[in-house]
Amino acid sequence: MSSGTSNQPSNATQNSPGTSSAPRRGQVNDTAIVALEFVANIAEASDKLSAVKAICRATKTVLEAVQAVDNNDQEWVDLMQRLKVYESAFKEKSDVLQQCPSDVVDDEFRRLLDHYAKVLQKLHTTVNNLREERKGRLKFWKRIAQVKKDAGDIGKLNRDIEDGHRQLMEAVNLFIAHRVQAIEQKVKTLLTDSDANALFQLPMVASVASSVHSTCLEGTRTAVLQMIRRWADDNTSGKPIFWLCDIAGSGKSTVAMSAVESWREMGVLGGRFFFSIASSEGSTIDKFCSTIARELAHNMPELASHIAAAVKQNPAIMRSPFEEQFRRLILGPLNNRQERAILVVDAIDECKSQSHRRELLDALAMAANESANLKLLITSRPDSVVEHVLGSLSIKAKLEDRLHSVNHQDNIDDIARYMHQSLSKVLPEYKVQQLVEKANGLFIWATTVCRLFDAKSRFKTPERIYDHLISMHQTGMIDDLYSLVFERMEPPAHEIVCEMLALLLAAFEPLTVNDLDDLMKHSGVEGSALDLVTNLGSVLTQDASTNLIQFRHPTLVEYLQRRCTINLTINDHDKIYIDLNKAHSRLASWCLQCLKKGLRFNICQLESSFYLNRQVPDLDVKISHFIPQSLRYASVYWTFHVTGTDENCRRTLKDRVWYILQTPYVLYWMEILSFIRGVPRVIAGFRALSRHVELGSKIRSSIIEVRRFMMTFSVPIQESAAHIYISALPFTPRGSMLHSEGLRWFPNVLKVSQGLEDMYPNLPRAIRGHSGAVNAVAVSPDGSIIASCSSDATIRLWDTDTGQPLGVPLRGHQEWVKCIAFSPDGSIIASGSSDMTIRLWDADTGQPLGVPLQGHRGRVKTVTFSPEGSRIASGSSNGTILLWDANTRQPITAALRGSSSSVNTIAFSPDGSRIISGSSDRCIRQWDSYNGQCLGKPLRGHNKEVKAVAFSPDGSRIASGSSDHTIRLWNAYTGEKLWGRSLVHGSVVTAVGFSPDGLRVVSCSRDKTVRVWNVEGDLFVDESLRGCKEAATTDTISPNRSRTASGSEGSKKGQLGNIKTGHKFSMKLRGHTSPVNTVAFIQDGSRIISGSSDKTIRQWDPHTGEPVGHPTEGHEAPINAVAFSPDGRRIASGSRDWTLRMWNADNGRPLGGPLRGHDGHVNAVAFSPDGLRVISCSSDKKIRWWNAETGEALGEPLRGHKGPINSISLSRDGLRIVSGSSDKTIRVWDAHTGQQVGEPFQGHQKEVMAVAFSPDGSRIVSGSADTTIILWDANTGVRIGEPIRGHSGSVVAVLFSPDGSRILSGSRDKTMRLWHAVTGQSLGHPFRGHQDWIKSIAFSPDGSRIVSGSRDWSIMLWDAATGQPLEAARRGHKNWVNAVSFSPDGSRIVSASSDTTIRVWNAEPDQPLAEPLQGDQYPRQAAVALPLDGFEEQNSNSNGGEQNLGLSLLM
Repeated sequence: MSSGTSNQPSNATQNSPGTSSAPRRGQVNDTAIVALEFVANIAEASDKLSAVKAICRATKTVLEAVQAVDNNDQEWVDLMQRLKVYESAFKEKSDVLQQCPSDVVDDEFRRLLDHYAKVLQKLHTTVNNLREERKGRLKFWKRIAQVKKDAGDIGKLNRDIEDGHRQLMEAVNLFIAHRVQAIEQKVKTLLTDSDANALFQLPMVASVASSVHSTCLEGTRTAVLQMIRRWADDNTSGKPIFWLCDIAGSGKSTVAMSAVESWREMGVLGGRFFFSIASSEGSTIDKFCSTIARELAHNMPELASHIAAAVKQNPAIMRSPFEEQFRRLILGPLNNRQERAILVVDAIDECKSQSHRRELLDALAMAANESANLKLLITSRPDSVVEHVLGSLSIKAKLEDRLHSVNHQDNIDDIARYMHQSLSKVLPEYKVQQLVEKANGLFIWATTVCRLFDAKSRFKTPERIYDHLISMHQTGMIDDLYSLVFERMEPPAHEIVCEMLALLLAAFEPLTVNDLDDLMKHSGVEGSALDLVTNLGSVLTQDASTNLIQFRHPTLVEYLQRRCTINLTINDHDKIYIDLNKAHSRLASWCLQCLKKGLRFNICQLESSFYLNRQVPDLDVKISHFIPQSLRYASVYWTFHVTGTDENCRRTLKDRVWYILQTPYVLYWMEILSFIRGVPRVIAGFRALSRHVELGSKIRSSIIEVRRFMMTFSVPIQESAAHIYISALPFTPRGSMLHSEGLRWFPNVLKVSQGLEDMYPNLPRAIRGHSGAVNAVAVSPDGSIIASCSSDATIRLWDTDTGQPLGVPLRGHQEWVKCIAFSPDGSIIASGSSDMTIRLWDADTGQPLGVPLQGHRGRVKTVTFSPEGSRIASGSSNGTILLWDANTRQPITAALRGSSSSVNTIAFSPDGSRIISGSSDRCIRQWDSYNGQCLGKPLRGHNKEVKAVAFSPDGSRIASGSSDHTIRLWNAYTGEKLWGRSLVHGSVVTAVGFSPDGLRVVSCSRDKTVRVWNVEGDLFVDESLRGCKEAATTDTISPNRSRTASGSEGSKKGQLGNIKTGHKFSMKLRGHTSPVNTVAFIQDGSRIISGSSDKTIRQWDPHTGEPVGHPTEGHEAPINAVAFSPDGRRIASGSRDWTLRMWNADNGRPLGGPLRGHDGHVNAVAFSPDGLRVISCSSDKKIRWWNAETGEALGEPLRGHKGPINSISLSRDGLRIVSGSSDKTIRVWDAHTGQQVGEPFQGHQKEVMAVAFSPDGSRIVSGSADTTIILWDANTGVRIGEPIRGHSGSVVAVLFSPDGSRILSGSRDKTMRLWHAVTGQSLGHPFRGHQDWIKSIAFSPDGSRIVSGSRDWSIMLWDAATGQPLEAARRGHKNWVNAVSFSPDGSRIVSASSDTTIRVWNAEPDQPLAEPLQGDQYPRQAAVALPLDGFEEQNSNSNGGEQNLGLSLLM
């Protein structure tokens, strides 16, 4: 290559006319020869340092050639600017590489070098040709310029060199990260490939601090830097933390950068992290630990192996809680270093989440305490969270307000030195001094002003700029300065600049110059990214190595954010205005276009699917090469941009969104997410996107399905892109789009023949998971998460759309959790408990935040956040209200006291200025939320304790609910009642709330209902009402006498409506089977969420009153009773959900829908002897007959008992019914007429729990909570003999043996007993084996075996003759076993449980676990699971030519 290449210029010179007589031409050719020699040096470089130096020299030479061409075309100007940036970047990298050991050029690096060398060679040839044409044939050049042919060529060269530079720089950066080693004394550390691969698994924040922040000008900030250096060098002060605290723009980051560079040279810099509100990943702690760990490995190579070992030990470390990441990746490795190490954390206040800020600061303080050699430099603006954590630490040194105060002369002197040096050639000295005075000590003002005078970026003369600056009225006002920067733009460019700034502001990560250009072109907007950076160089900067455009300072970001909401007038044409909605629209469209163009199968061209992502050699290089930056950005953020725009735009994007969601493209997209670790963020983006109805039901359903897929298979997807096809796709529900379409595209993946679900579980009408009453629910601000707390002492998070639990229960409280609330930004959950504490939790991770808040001396019954999120209010059973600083977690004021009675409920006004509280003293009080003073007199009107209060959205009204069963509305300002009468529930009102539009009030009660009251001002809005199912007790009239409510005990119908029109205005939402304790609207008003003592959470449509979610094919509450039909083909069940159900006993499928008619728990069921009818009894005091085939209720219910009916039995001939009740009586009924036969049997002292007929129908046996069993004459009702005693607990089950000779009983004393049916004598010893109460018993048809069900979740099979168990207890139910029965042929056993399932078992001993009946609440899971490795790939082609993964399991 050397000889051939070097001869080309010579031959060209000899063949060109006029060469020998043209010195200029000779100079050009000399330049060409030199450039081509550099190109040859690049290609032949033996080590990477030589190669980068050759690149730098060649780039500089080509740049000089380009600058020699007189051409103002934009593409040409862009090329010159780009080459300048690249030359600088290569020089910087060569300086870094100078510190590294020599390393040979490998094949991949060689390929990139060759490509870049060819681009430079092509560029140099083109430049020379254009110079020739311009000198010899100018007219022809002008003609060519008109058709922009050469402009197109240069544009292509621009793109080529951009691509080549990006790839090569990424390779150089990777090499530096991989190979840099420290030489300390005689110790050299070089990473092994294994360790390097482990480190490369740790993601780093992409933003580079040096591209935004510079070091201090020499001779400035000397006093502050000296203080910091003395602190760093002092090992005896006992203050390992230095906190530099000052206002925005005072120069903290510049000081931090100077310290970083100083400590780097000394070899004591461990790592640095510069937070930035302009970057999504730079404003969170998600990648903090991994970034610092990579910096530690780079700066202190002796720690690299320890960090790598931590990653190898836990490859999924990035999914671990933050504290564990910090300990394993940072603190643990640092403990292996004997010398000091310094970490720098800059602008910690720009970490957006307060909870994350607190978590990081706690971790840093912990590290400073535990590590003897660690020192921390932290910078921030004044911030309450930082102040609380660091303020009280004795181990910190604090320097506050030192950098900007004019009381320190060196601040003024430093700004003067900086400005005089920067502007000495632009302005006279006295004018510079006047600008120094204008700066008023604020360094960001001074630096921005100096950049305004940069010749490359100024629009006007220095004198005009100076005049504008001097005319500013206030000193040091950065907003005024930013306004000047933008106002000086010429009108034609103003609108374009606003649009480009809006795009940069709306972007979640900084965009590259190329990407912004591409985005503008896609949007049809003229403009150049390089021009923008050049002309706004005072406020924007371009990173030389990454080409990212970044805001120079966070104050600019905040300035632009404030310009998103201003209202411009016709005279404000020169004002900056940011249209974020339009920007999100353009970004969304561009992202979707990038995805459409870039998605492809096996995008990183992996050679085998055997490896996990972390095991793929040089994966970072592959990602960089095969997935452009724009595609990476689009993959992660398109959902957020679609969400961020308006309804009309979302409608226009529907087709493009649908394209991405179709198979196979959605799977290709997931490959990218797997590689770039974007799965969790996209799941969150989908959560918000799925709520937008304008996308259409088809797209929303697809979004929900894809999100369910990602959530279900998040681990394999994140671990390995190949396992999207290997592990996830084959196990999707067979009815899902991804399953059917995915297997068509990839027919050679694993086939699962058994165990797949038909579909993902639908949103259930009842969400279950708590083992105790649900005491409170709260909904996240975006409506995507429900948080619930329970008497089981846990908090649980649920996905609103699917009802699926998110993570594990949050545990920490020691007693019942009574209340719960989300912070306004959704990042924190607050909970209050009977253990007298309040706890804060990270809403994303579920981790507790700090220690519990302690201060109450009674049960914490209510907790809420202020609207701005800075305060928390809590109320307690000891009558106090406490106000807490949400950041510091300290009380703000003394306890608020208005009564010694329990404070049951509190709420903030929408503006945060007031608090209302409801108390057990029947009063409602208002308080000043800032000083804690009581406002006015208490609101009185309720007759019993106030259980709930709420403000209307506009703050003008208060709703309250009470134990007196009523809801009242009040004028929030005057305290007057708004209605003459109250709204009435059937029992205690436990919660109230307003809809977001203020037109409806929702309430819930211990009467087991949720009600929606439609109010508009003082009146009700028309709304249909379904008839009530129980006696109406409501009676209310509006003040103008136009509305009324009435009820009739006889009709059981309630009517609330308009007197003139007859329209109704209230709805009763029924479904809960126990008291409803809590209710809340979702923020957009689309749903109501309720929680109940029945341990469930339900969702409701507030417009129709219908439950949201799919009805399950099984019971929705504990099942109390179960029975086989006489032919054994059907099973009947009764539940606490007030329904009966019929089941096919052979396949377990439901037969029809639920049988509804009872108004309480169904406690017992039985078939008639002919199997045509089913009888049931309930806690509603009624007995009902049902048609066993149709499910239709037959006739009127049997009434007579005064309490819940616990048990029923049919005589063998089917003519009589016996029932036992909590009213302590037994009654006999004629089965045909429904009439009671004779008088009630009385004799038990407590409720009758169980009754049964003898086989011949002559006797009845009963068991009671009084621990006795009584025999009765079935015809006369006379007791036979004395009560049978022997049990020490309630007798809950009794029955006769099939031959009538024995009586079997089961009791809460955990035993069963056999008794002689005539004498009542005990037969043998008690049956012992269960660990808890016996709930149900049954004889086999031949009387040889007994089955029992218990509260210990098991069933047991016994020998009836010996009383011995025939096998170990059978387990499968997840809660109490309430009912058991044998099939008529004795071959099967059916059991029913409080886990809402029914199971059918083989009655022979030692048989396998029974499966739940189809339709139960608990979906069956696939019976196989795949490991994340152990597969190899085979290639085949589908009919469409698409490459597929054929996979075989390696056994």
